[in-house]
Amino acid sequence: MKKHYVLFIAMIIMVLLAGCLSSPAAAPRAATTPPWMEELPPQDVFWGIGFIKLQNETLAMQTATQNAQRDVAAQVSVLVQGLLENYANESGLASNPRSMIAIENITRTLVNMNLSGATVNARTRMDDGTWYVRVEYRKSDAQRTAANVVNNEMADFAEFRSDQFRRQLDFEIDRTQSRPTPRSE
Repeated sequence: MKKHYVLFIAMIIMVLLAGCLSSPAAAPRAATTPPWMEELPPQDVFWGIGFIKLQNETLAMQTATQNAQRDVAAQVSVLVQGLLENYANESGLASNPRSMIAIENITRTLVNMNLSGATVNARTRMDDGTWYVRVEYRKSDAQRTAANVVNNEMADFAEFRSDQFRRQLDFEIDRTQSRPTPRSE
């Protein structure tokens, strides 16, 4: 009987210890980001994500939207800058400070550009008050905008190169001594 009593007490102690040692059931955690954050964009668009937590709801939505637009602009500018730098290296313009300034100007303009074609396609307010906004910008619109910026900057650069060539030509003409060649009759 003593054996059964000892076994019974041992089992009670084991059950109590097992209950004390096991972790309590995890409370469900509130999501920290919207579920659409895991989605991938279609092939023909860029997506930009912006978020912010402010007291003023309207200001928070506007700021999150602007942050999302800047995200898209930064994506486009990184692509364009990489292509321009490769072009400058391959064409031998990379050693020209003016061409590097042109690339920097294009990049800065693209980052600061107004994405008039960007549209909000997802907006969520999280439980903690943070607003998340996703904007969509068509790649065709990005190509058009980037081409305009590049064309404007390249026109300035071409004008610079033309002026530089004219100055070089004037310099060479000024320093070159005329050497008439005798004509035979």
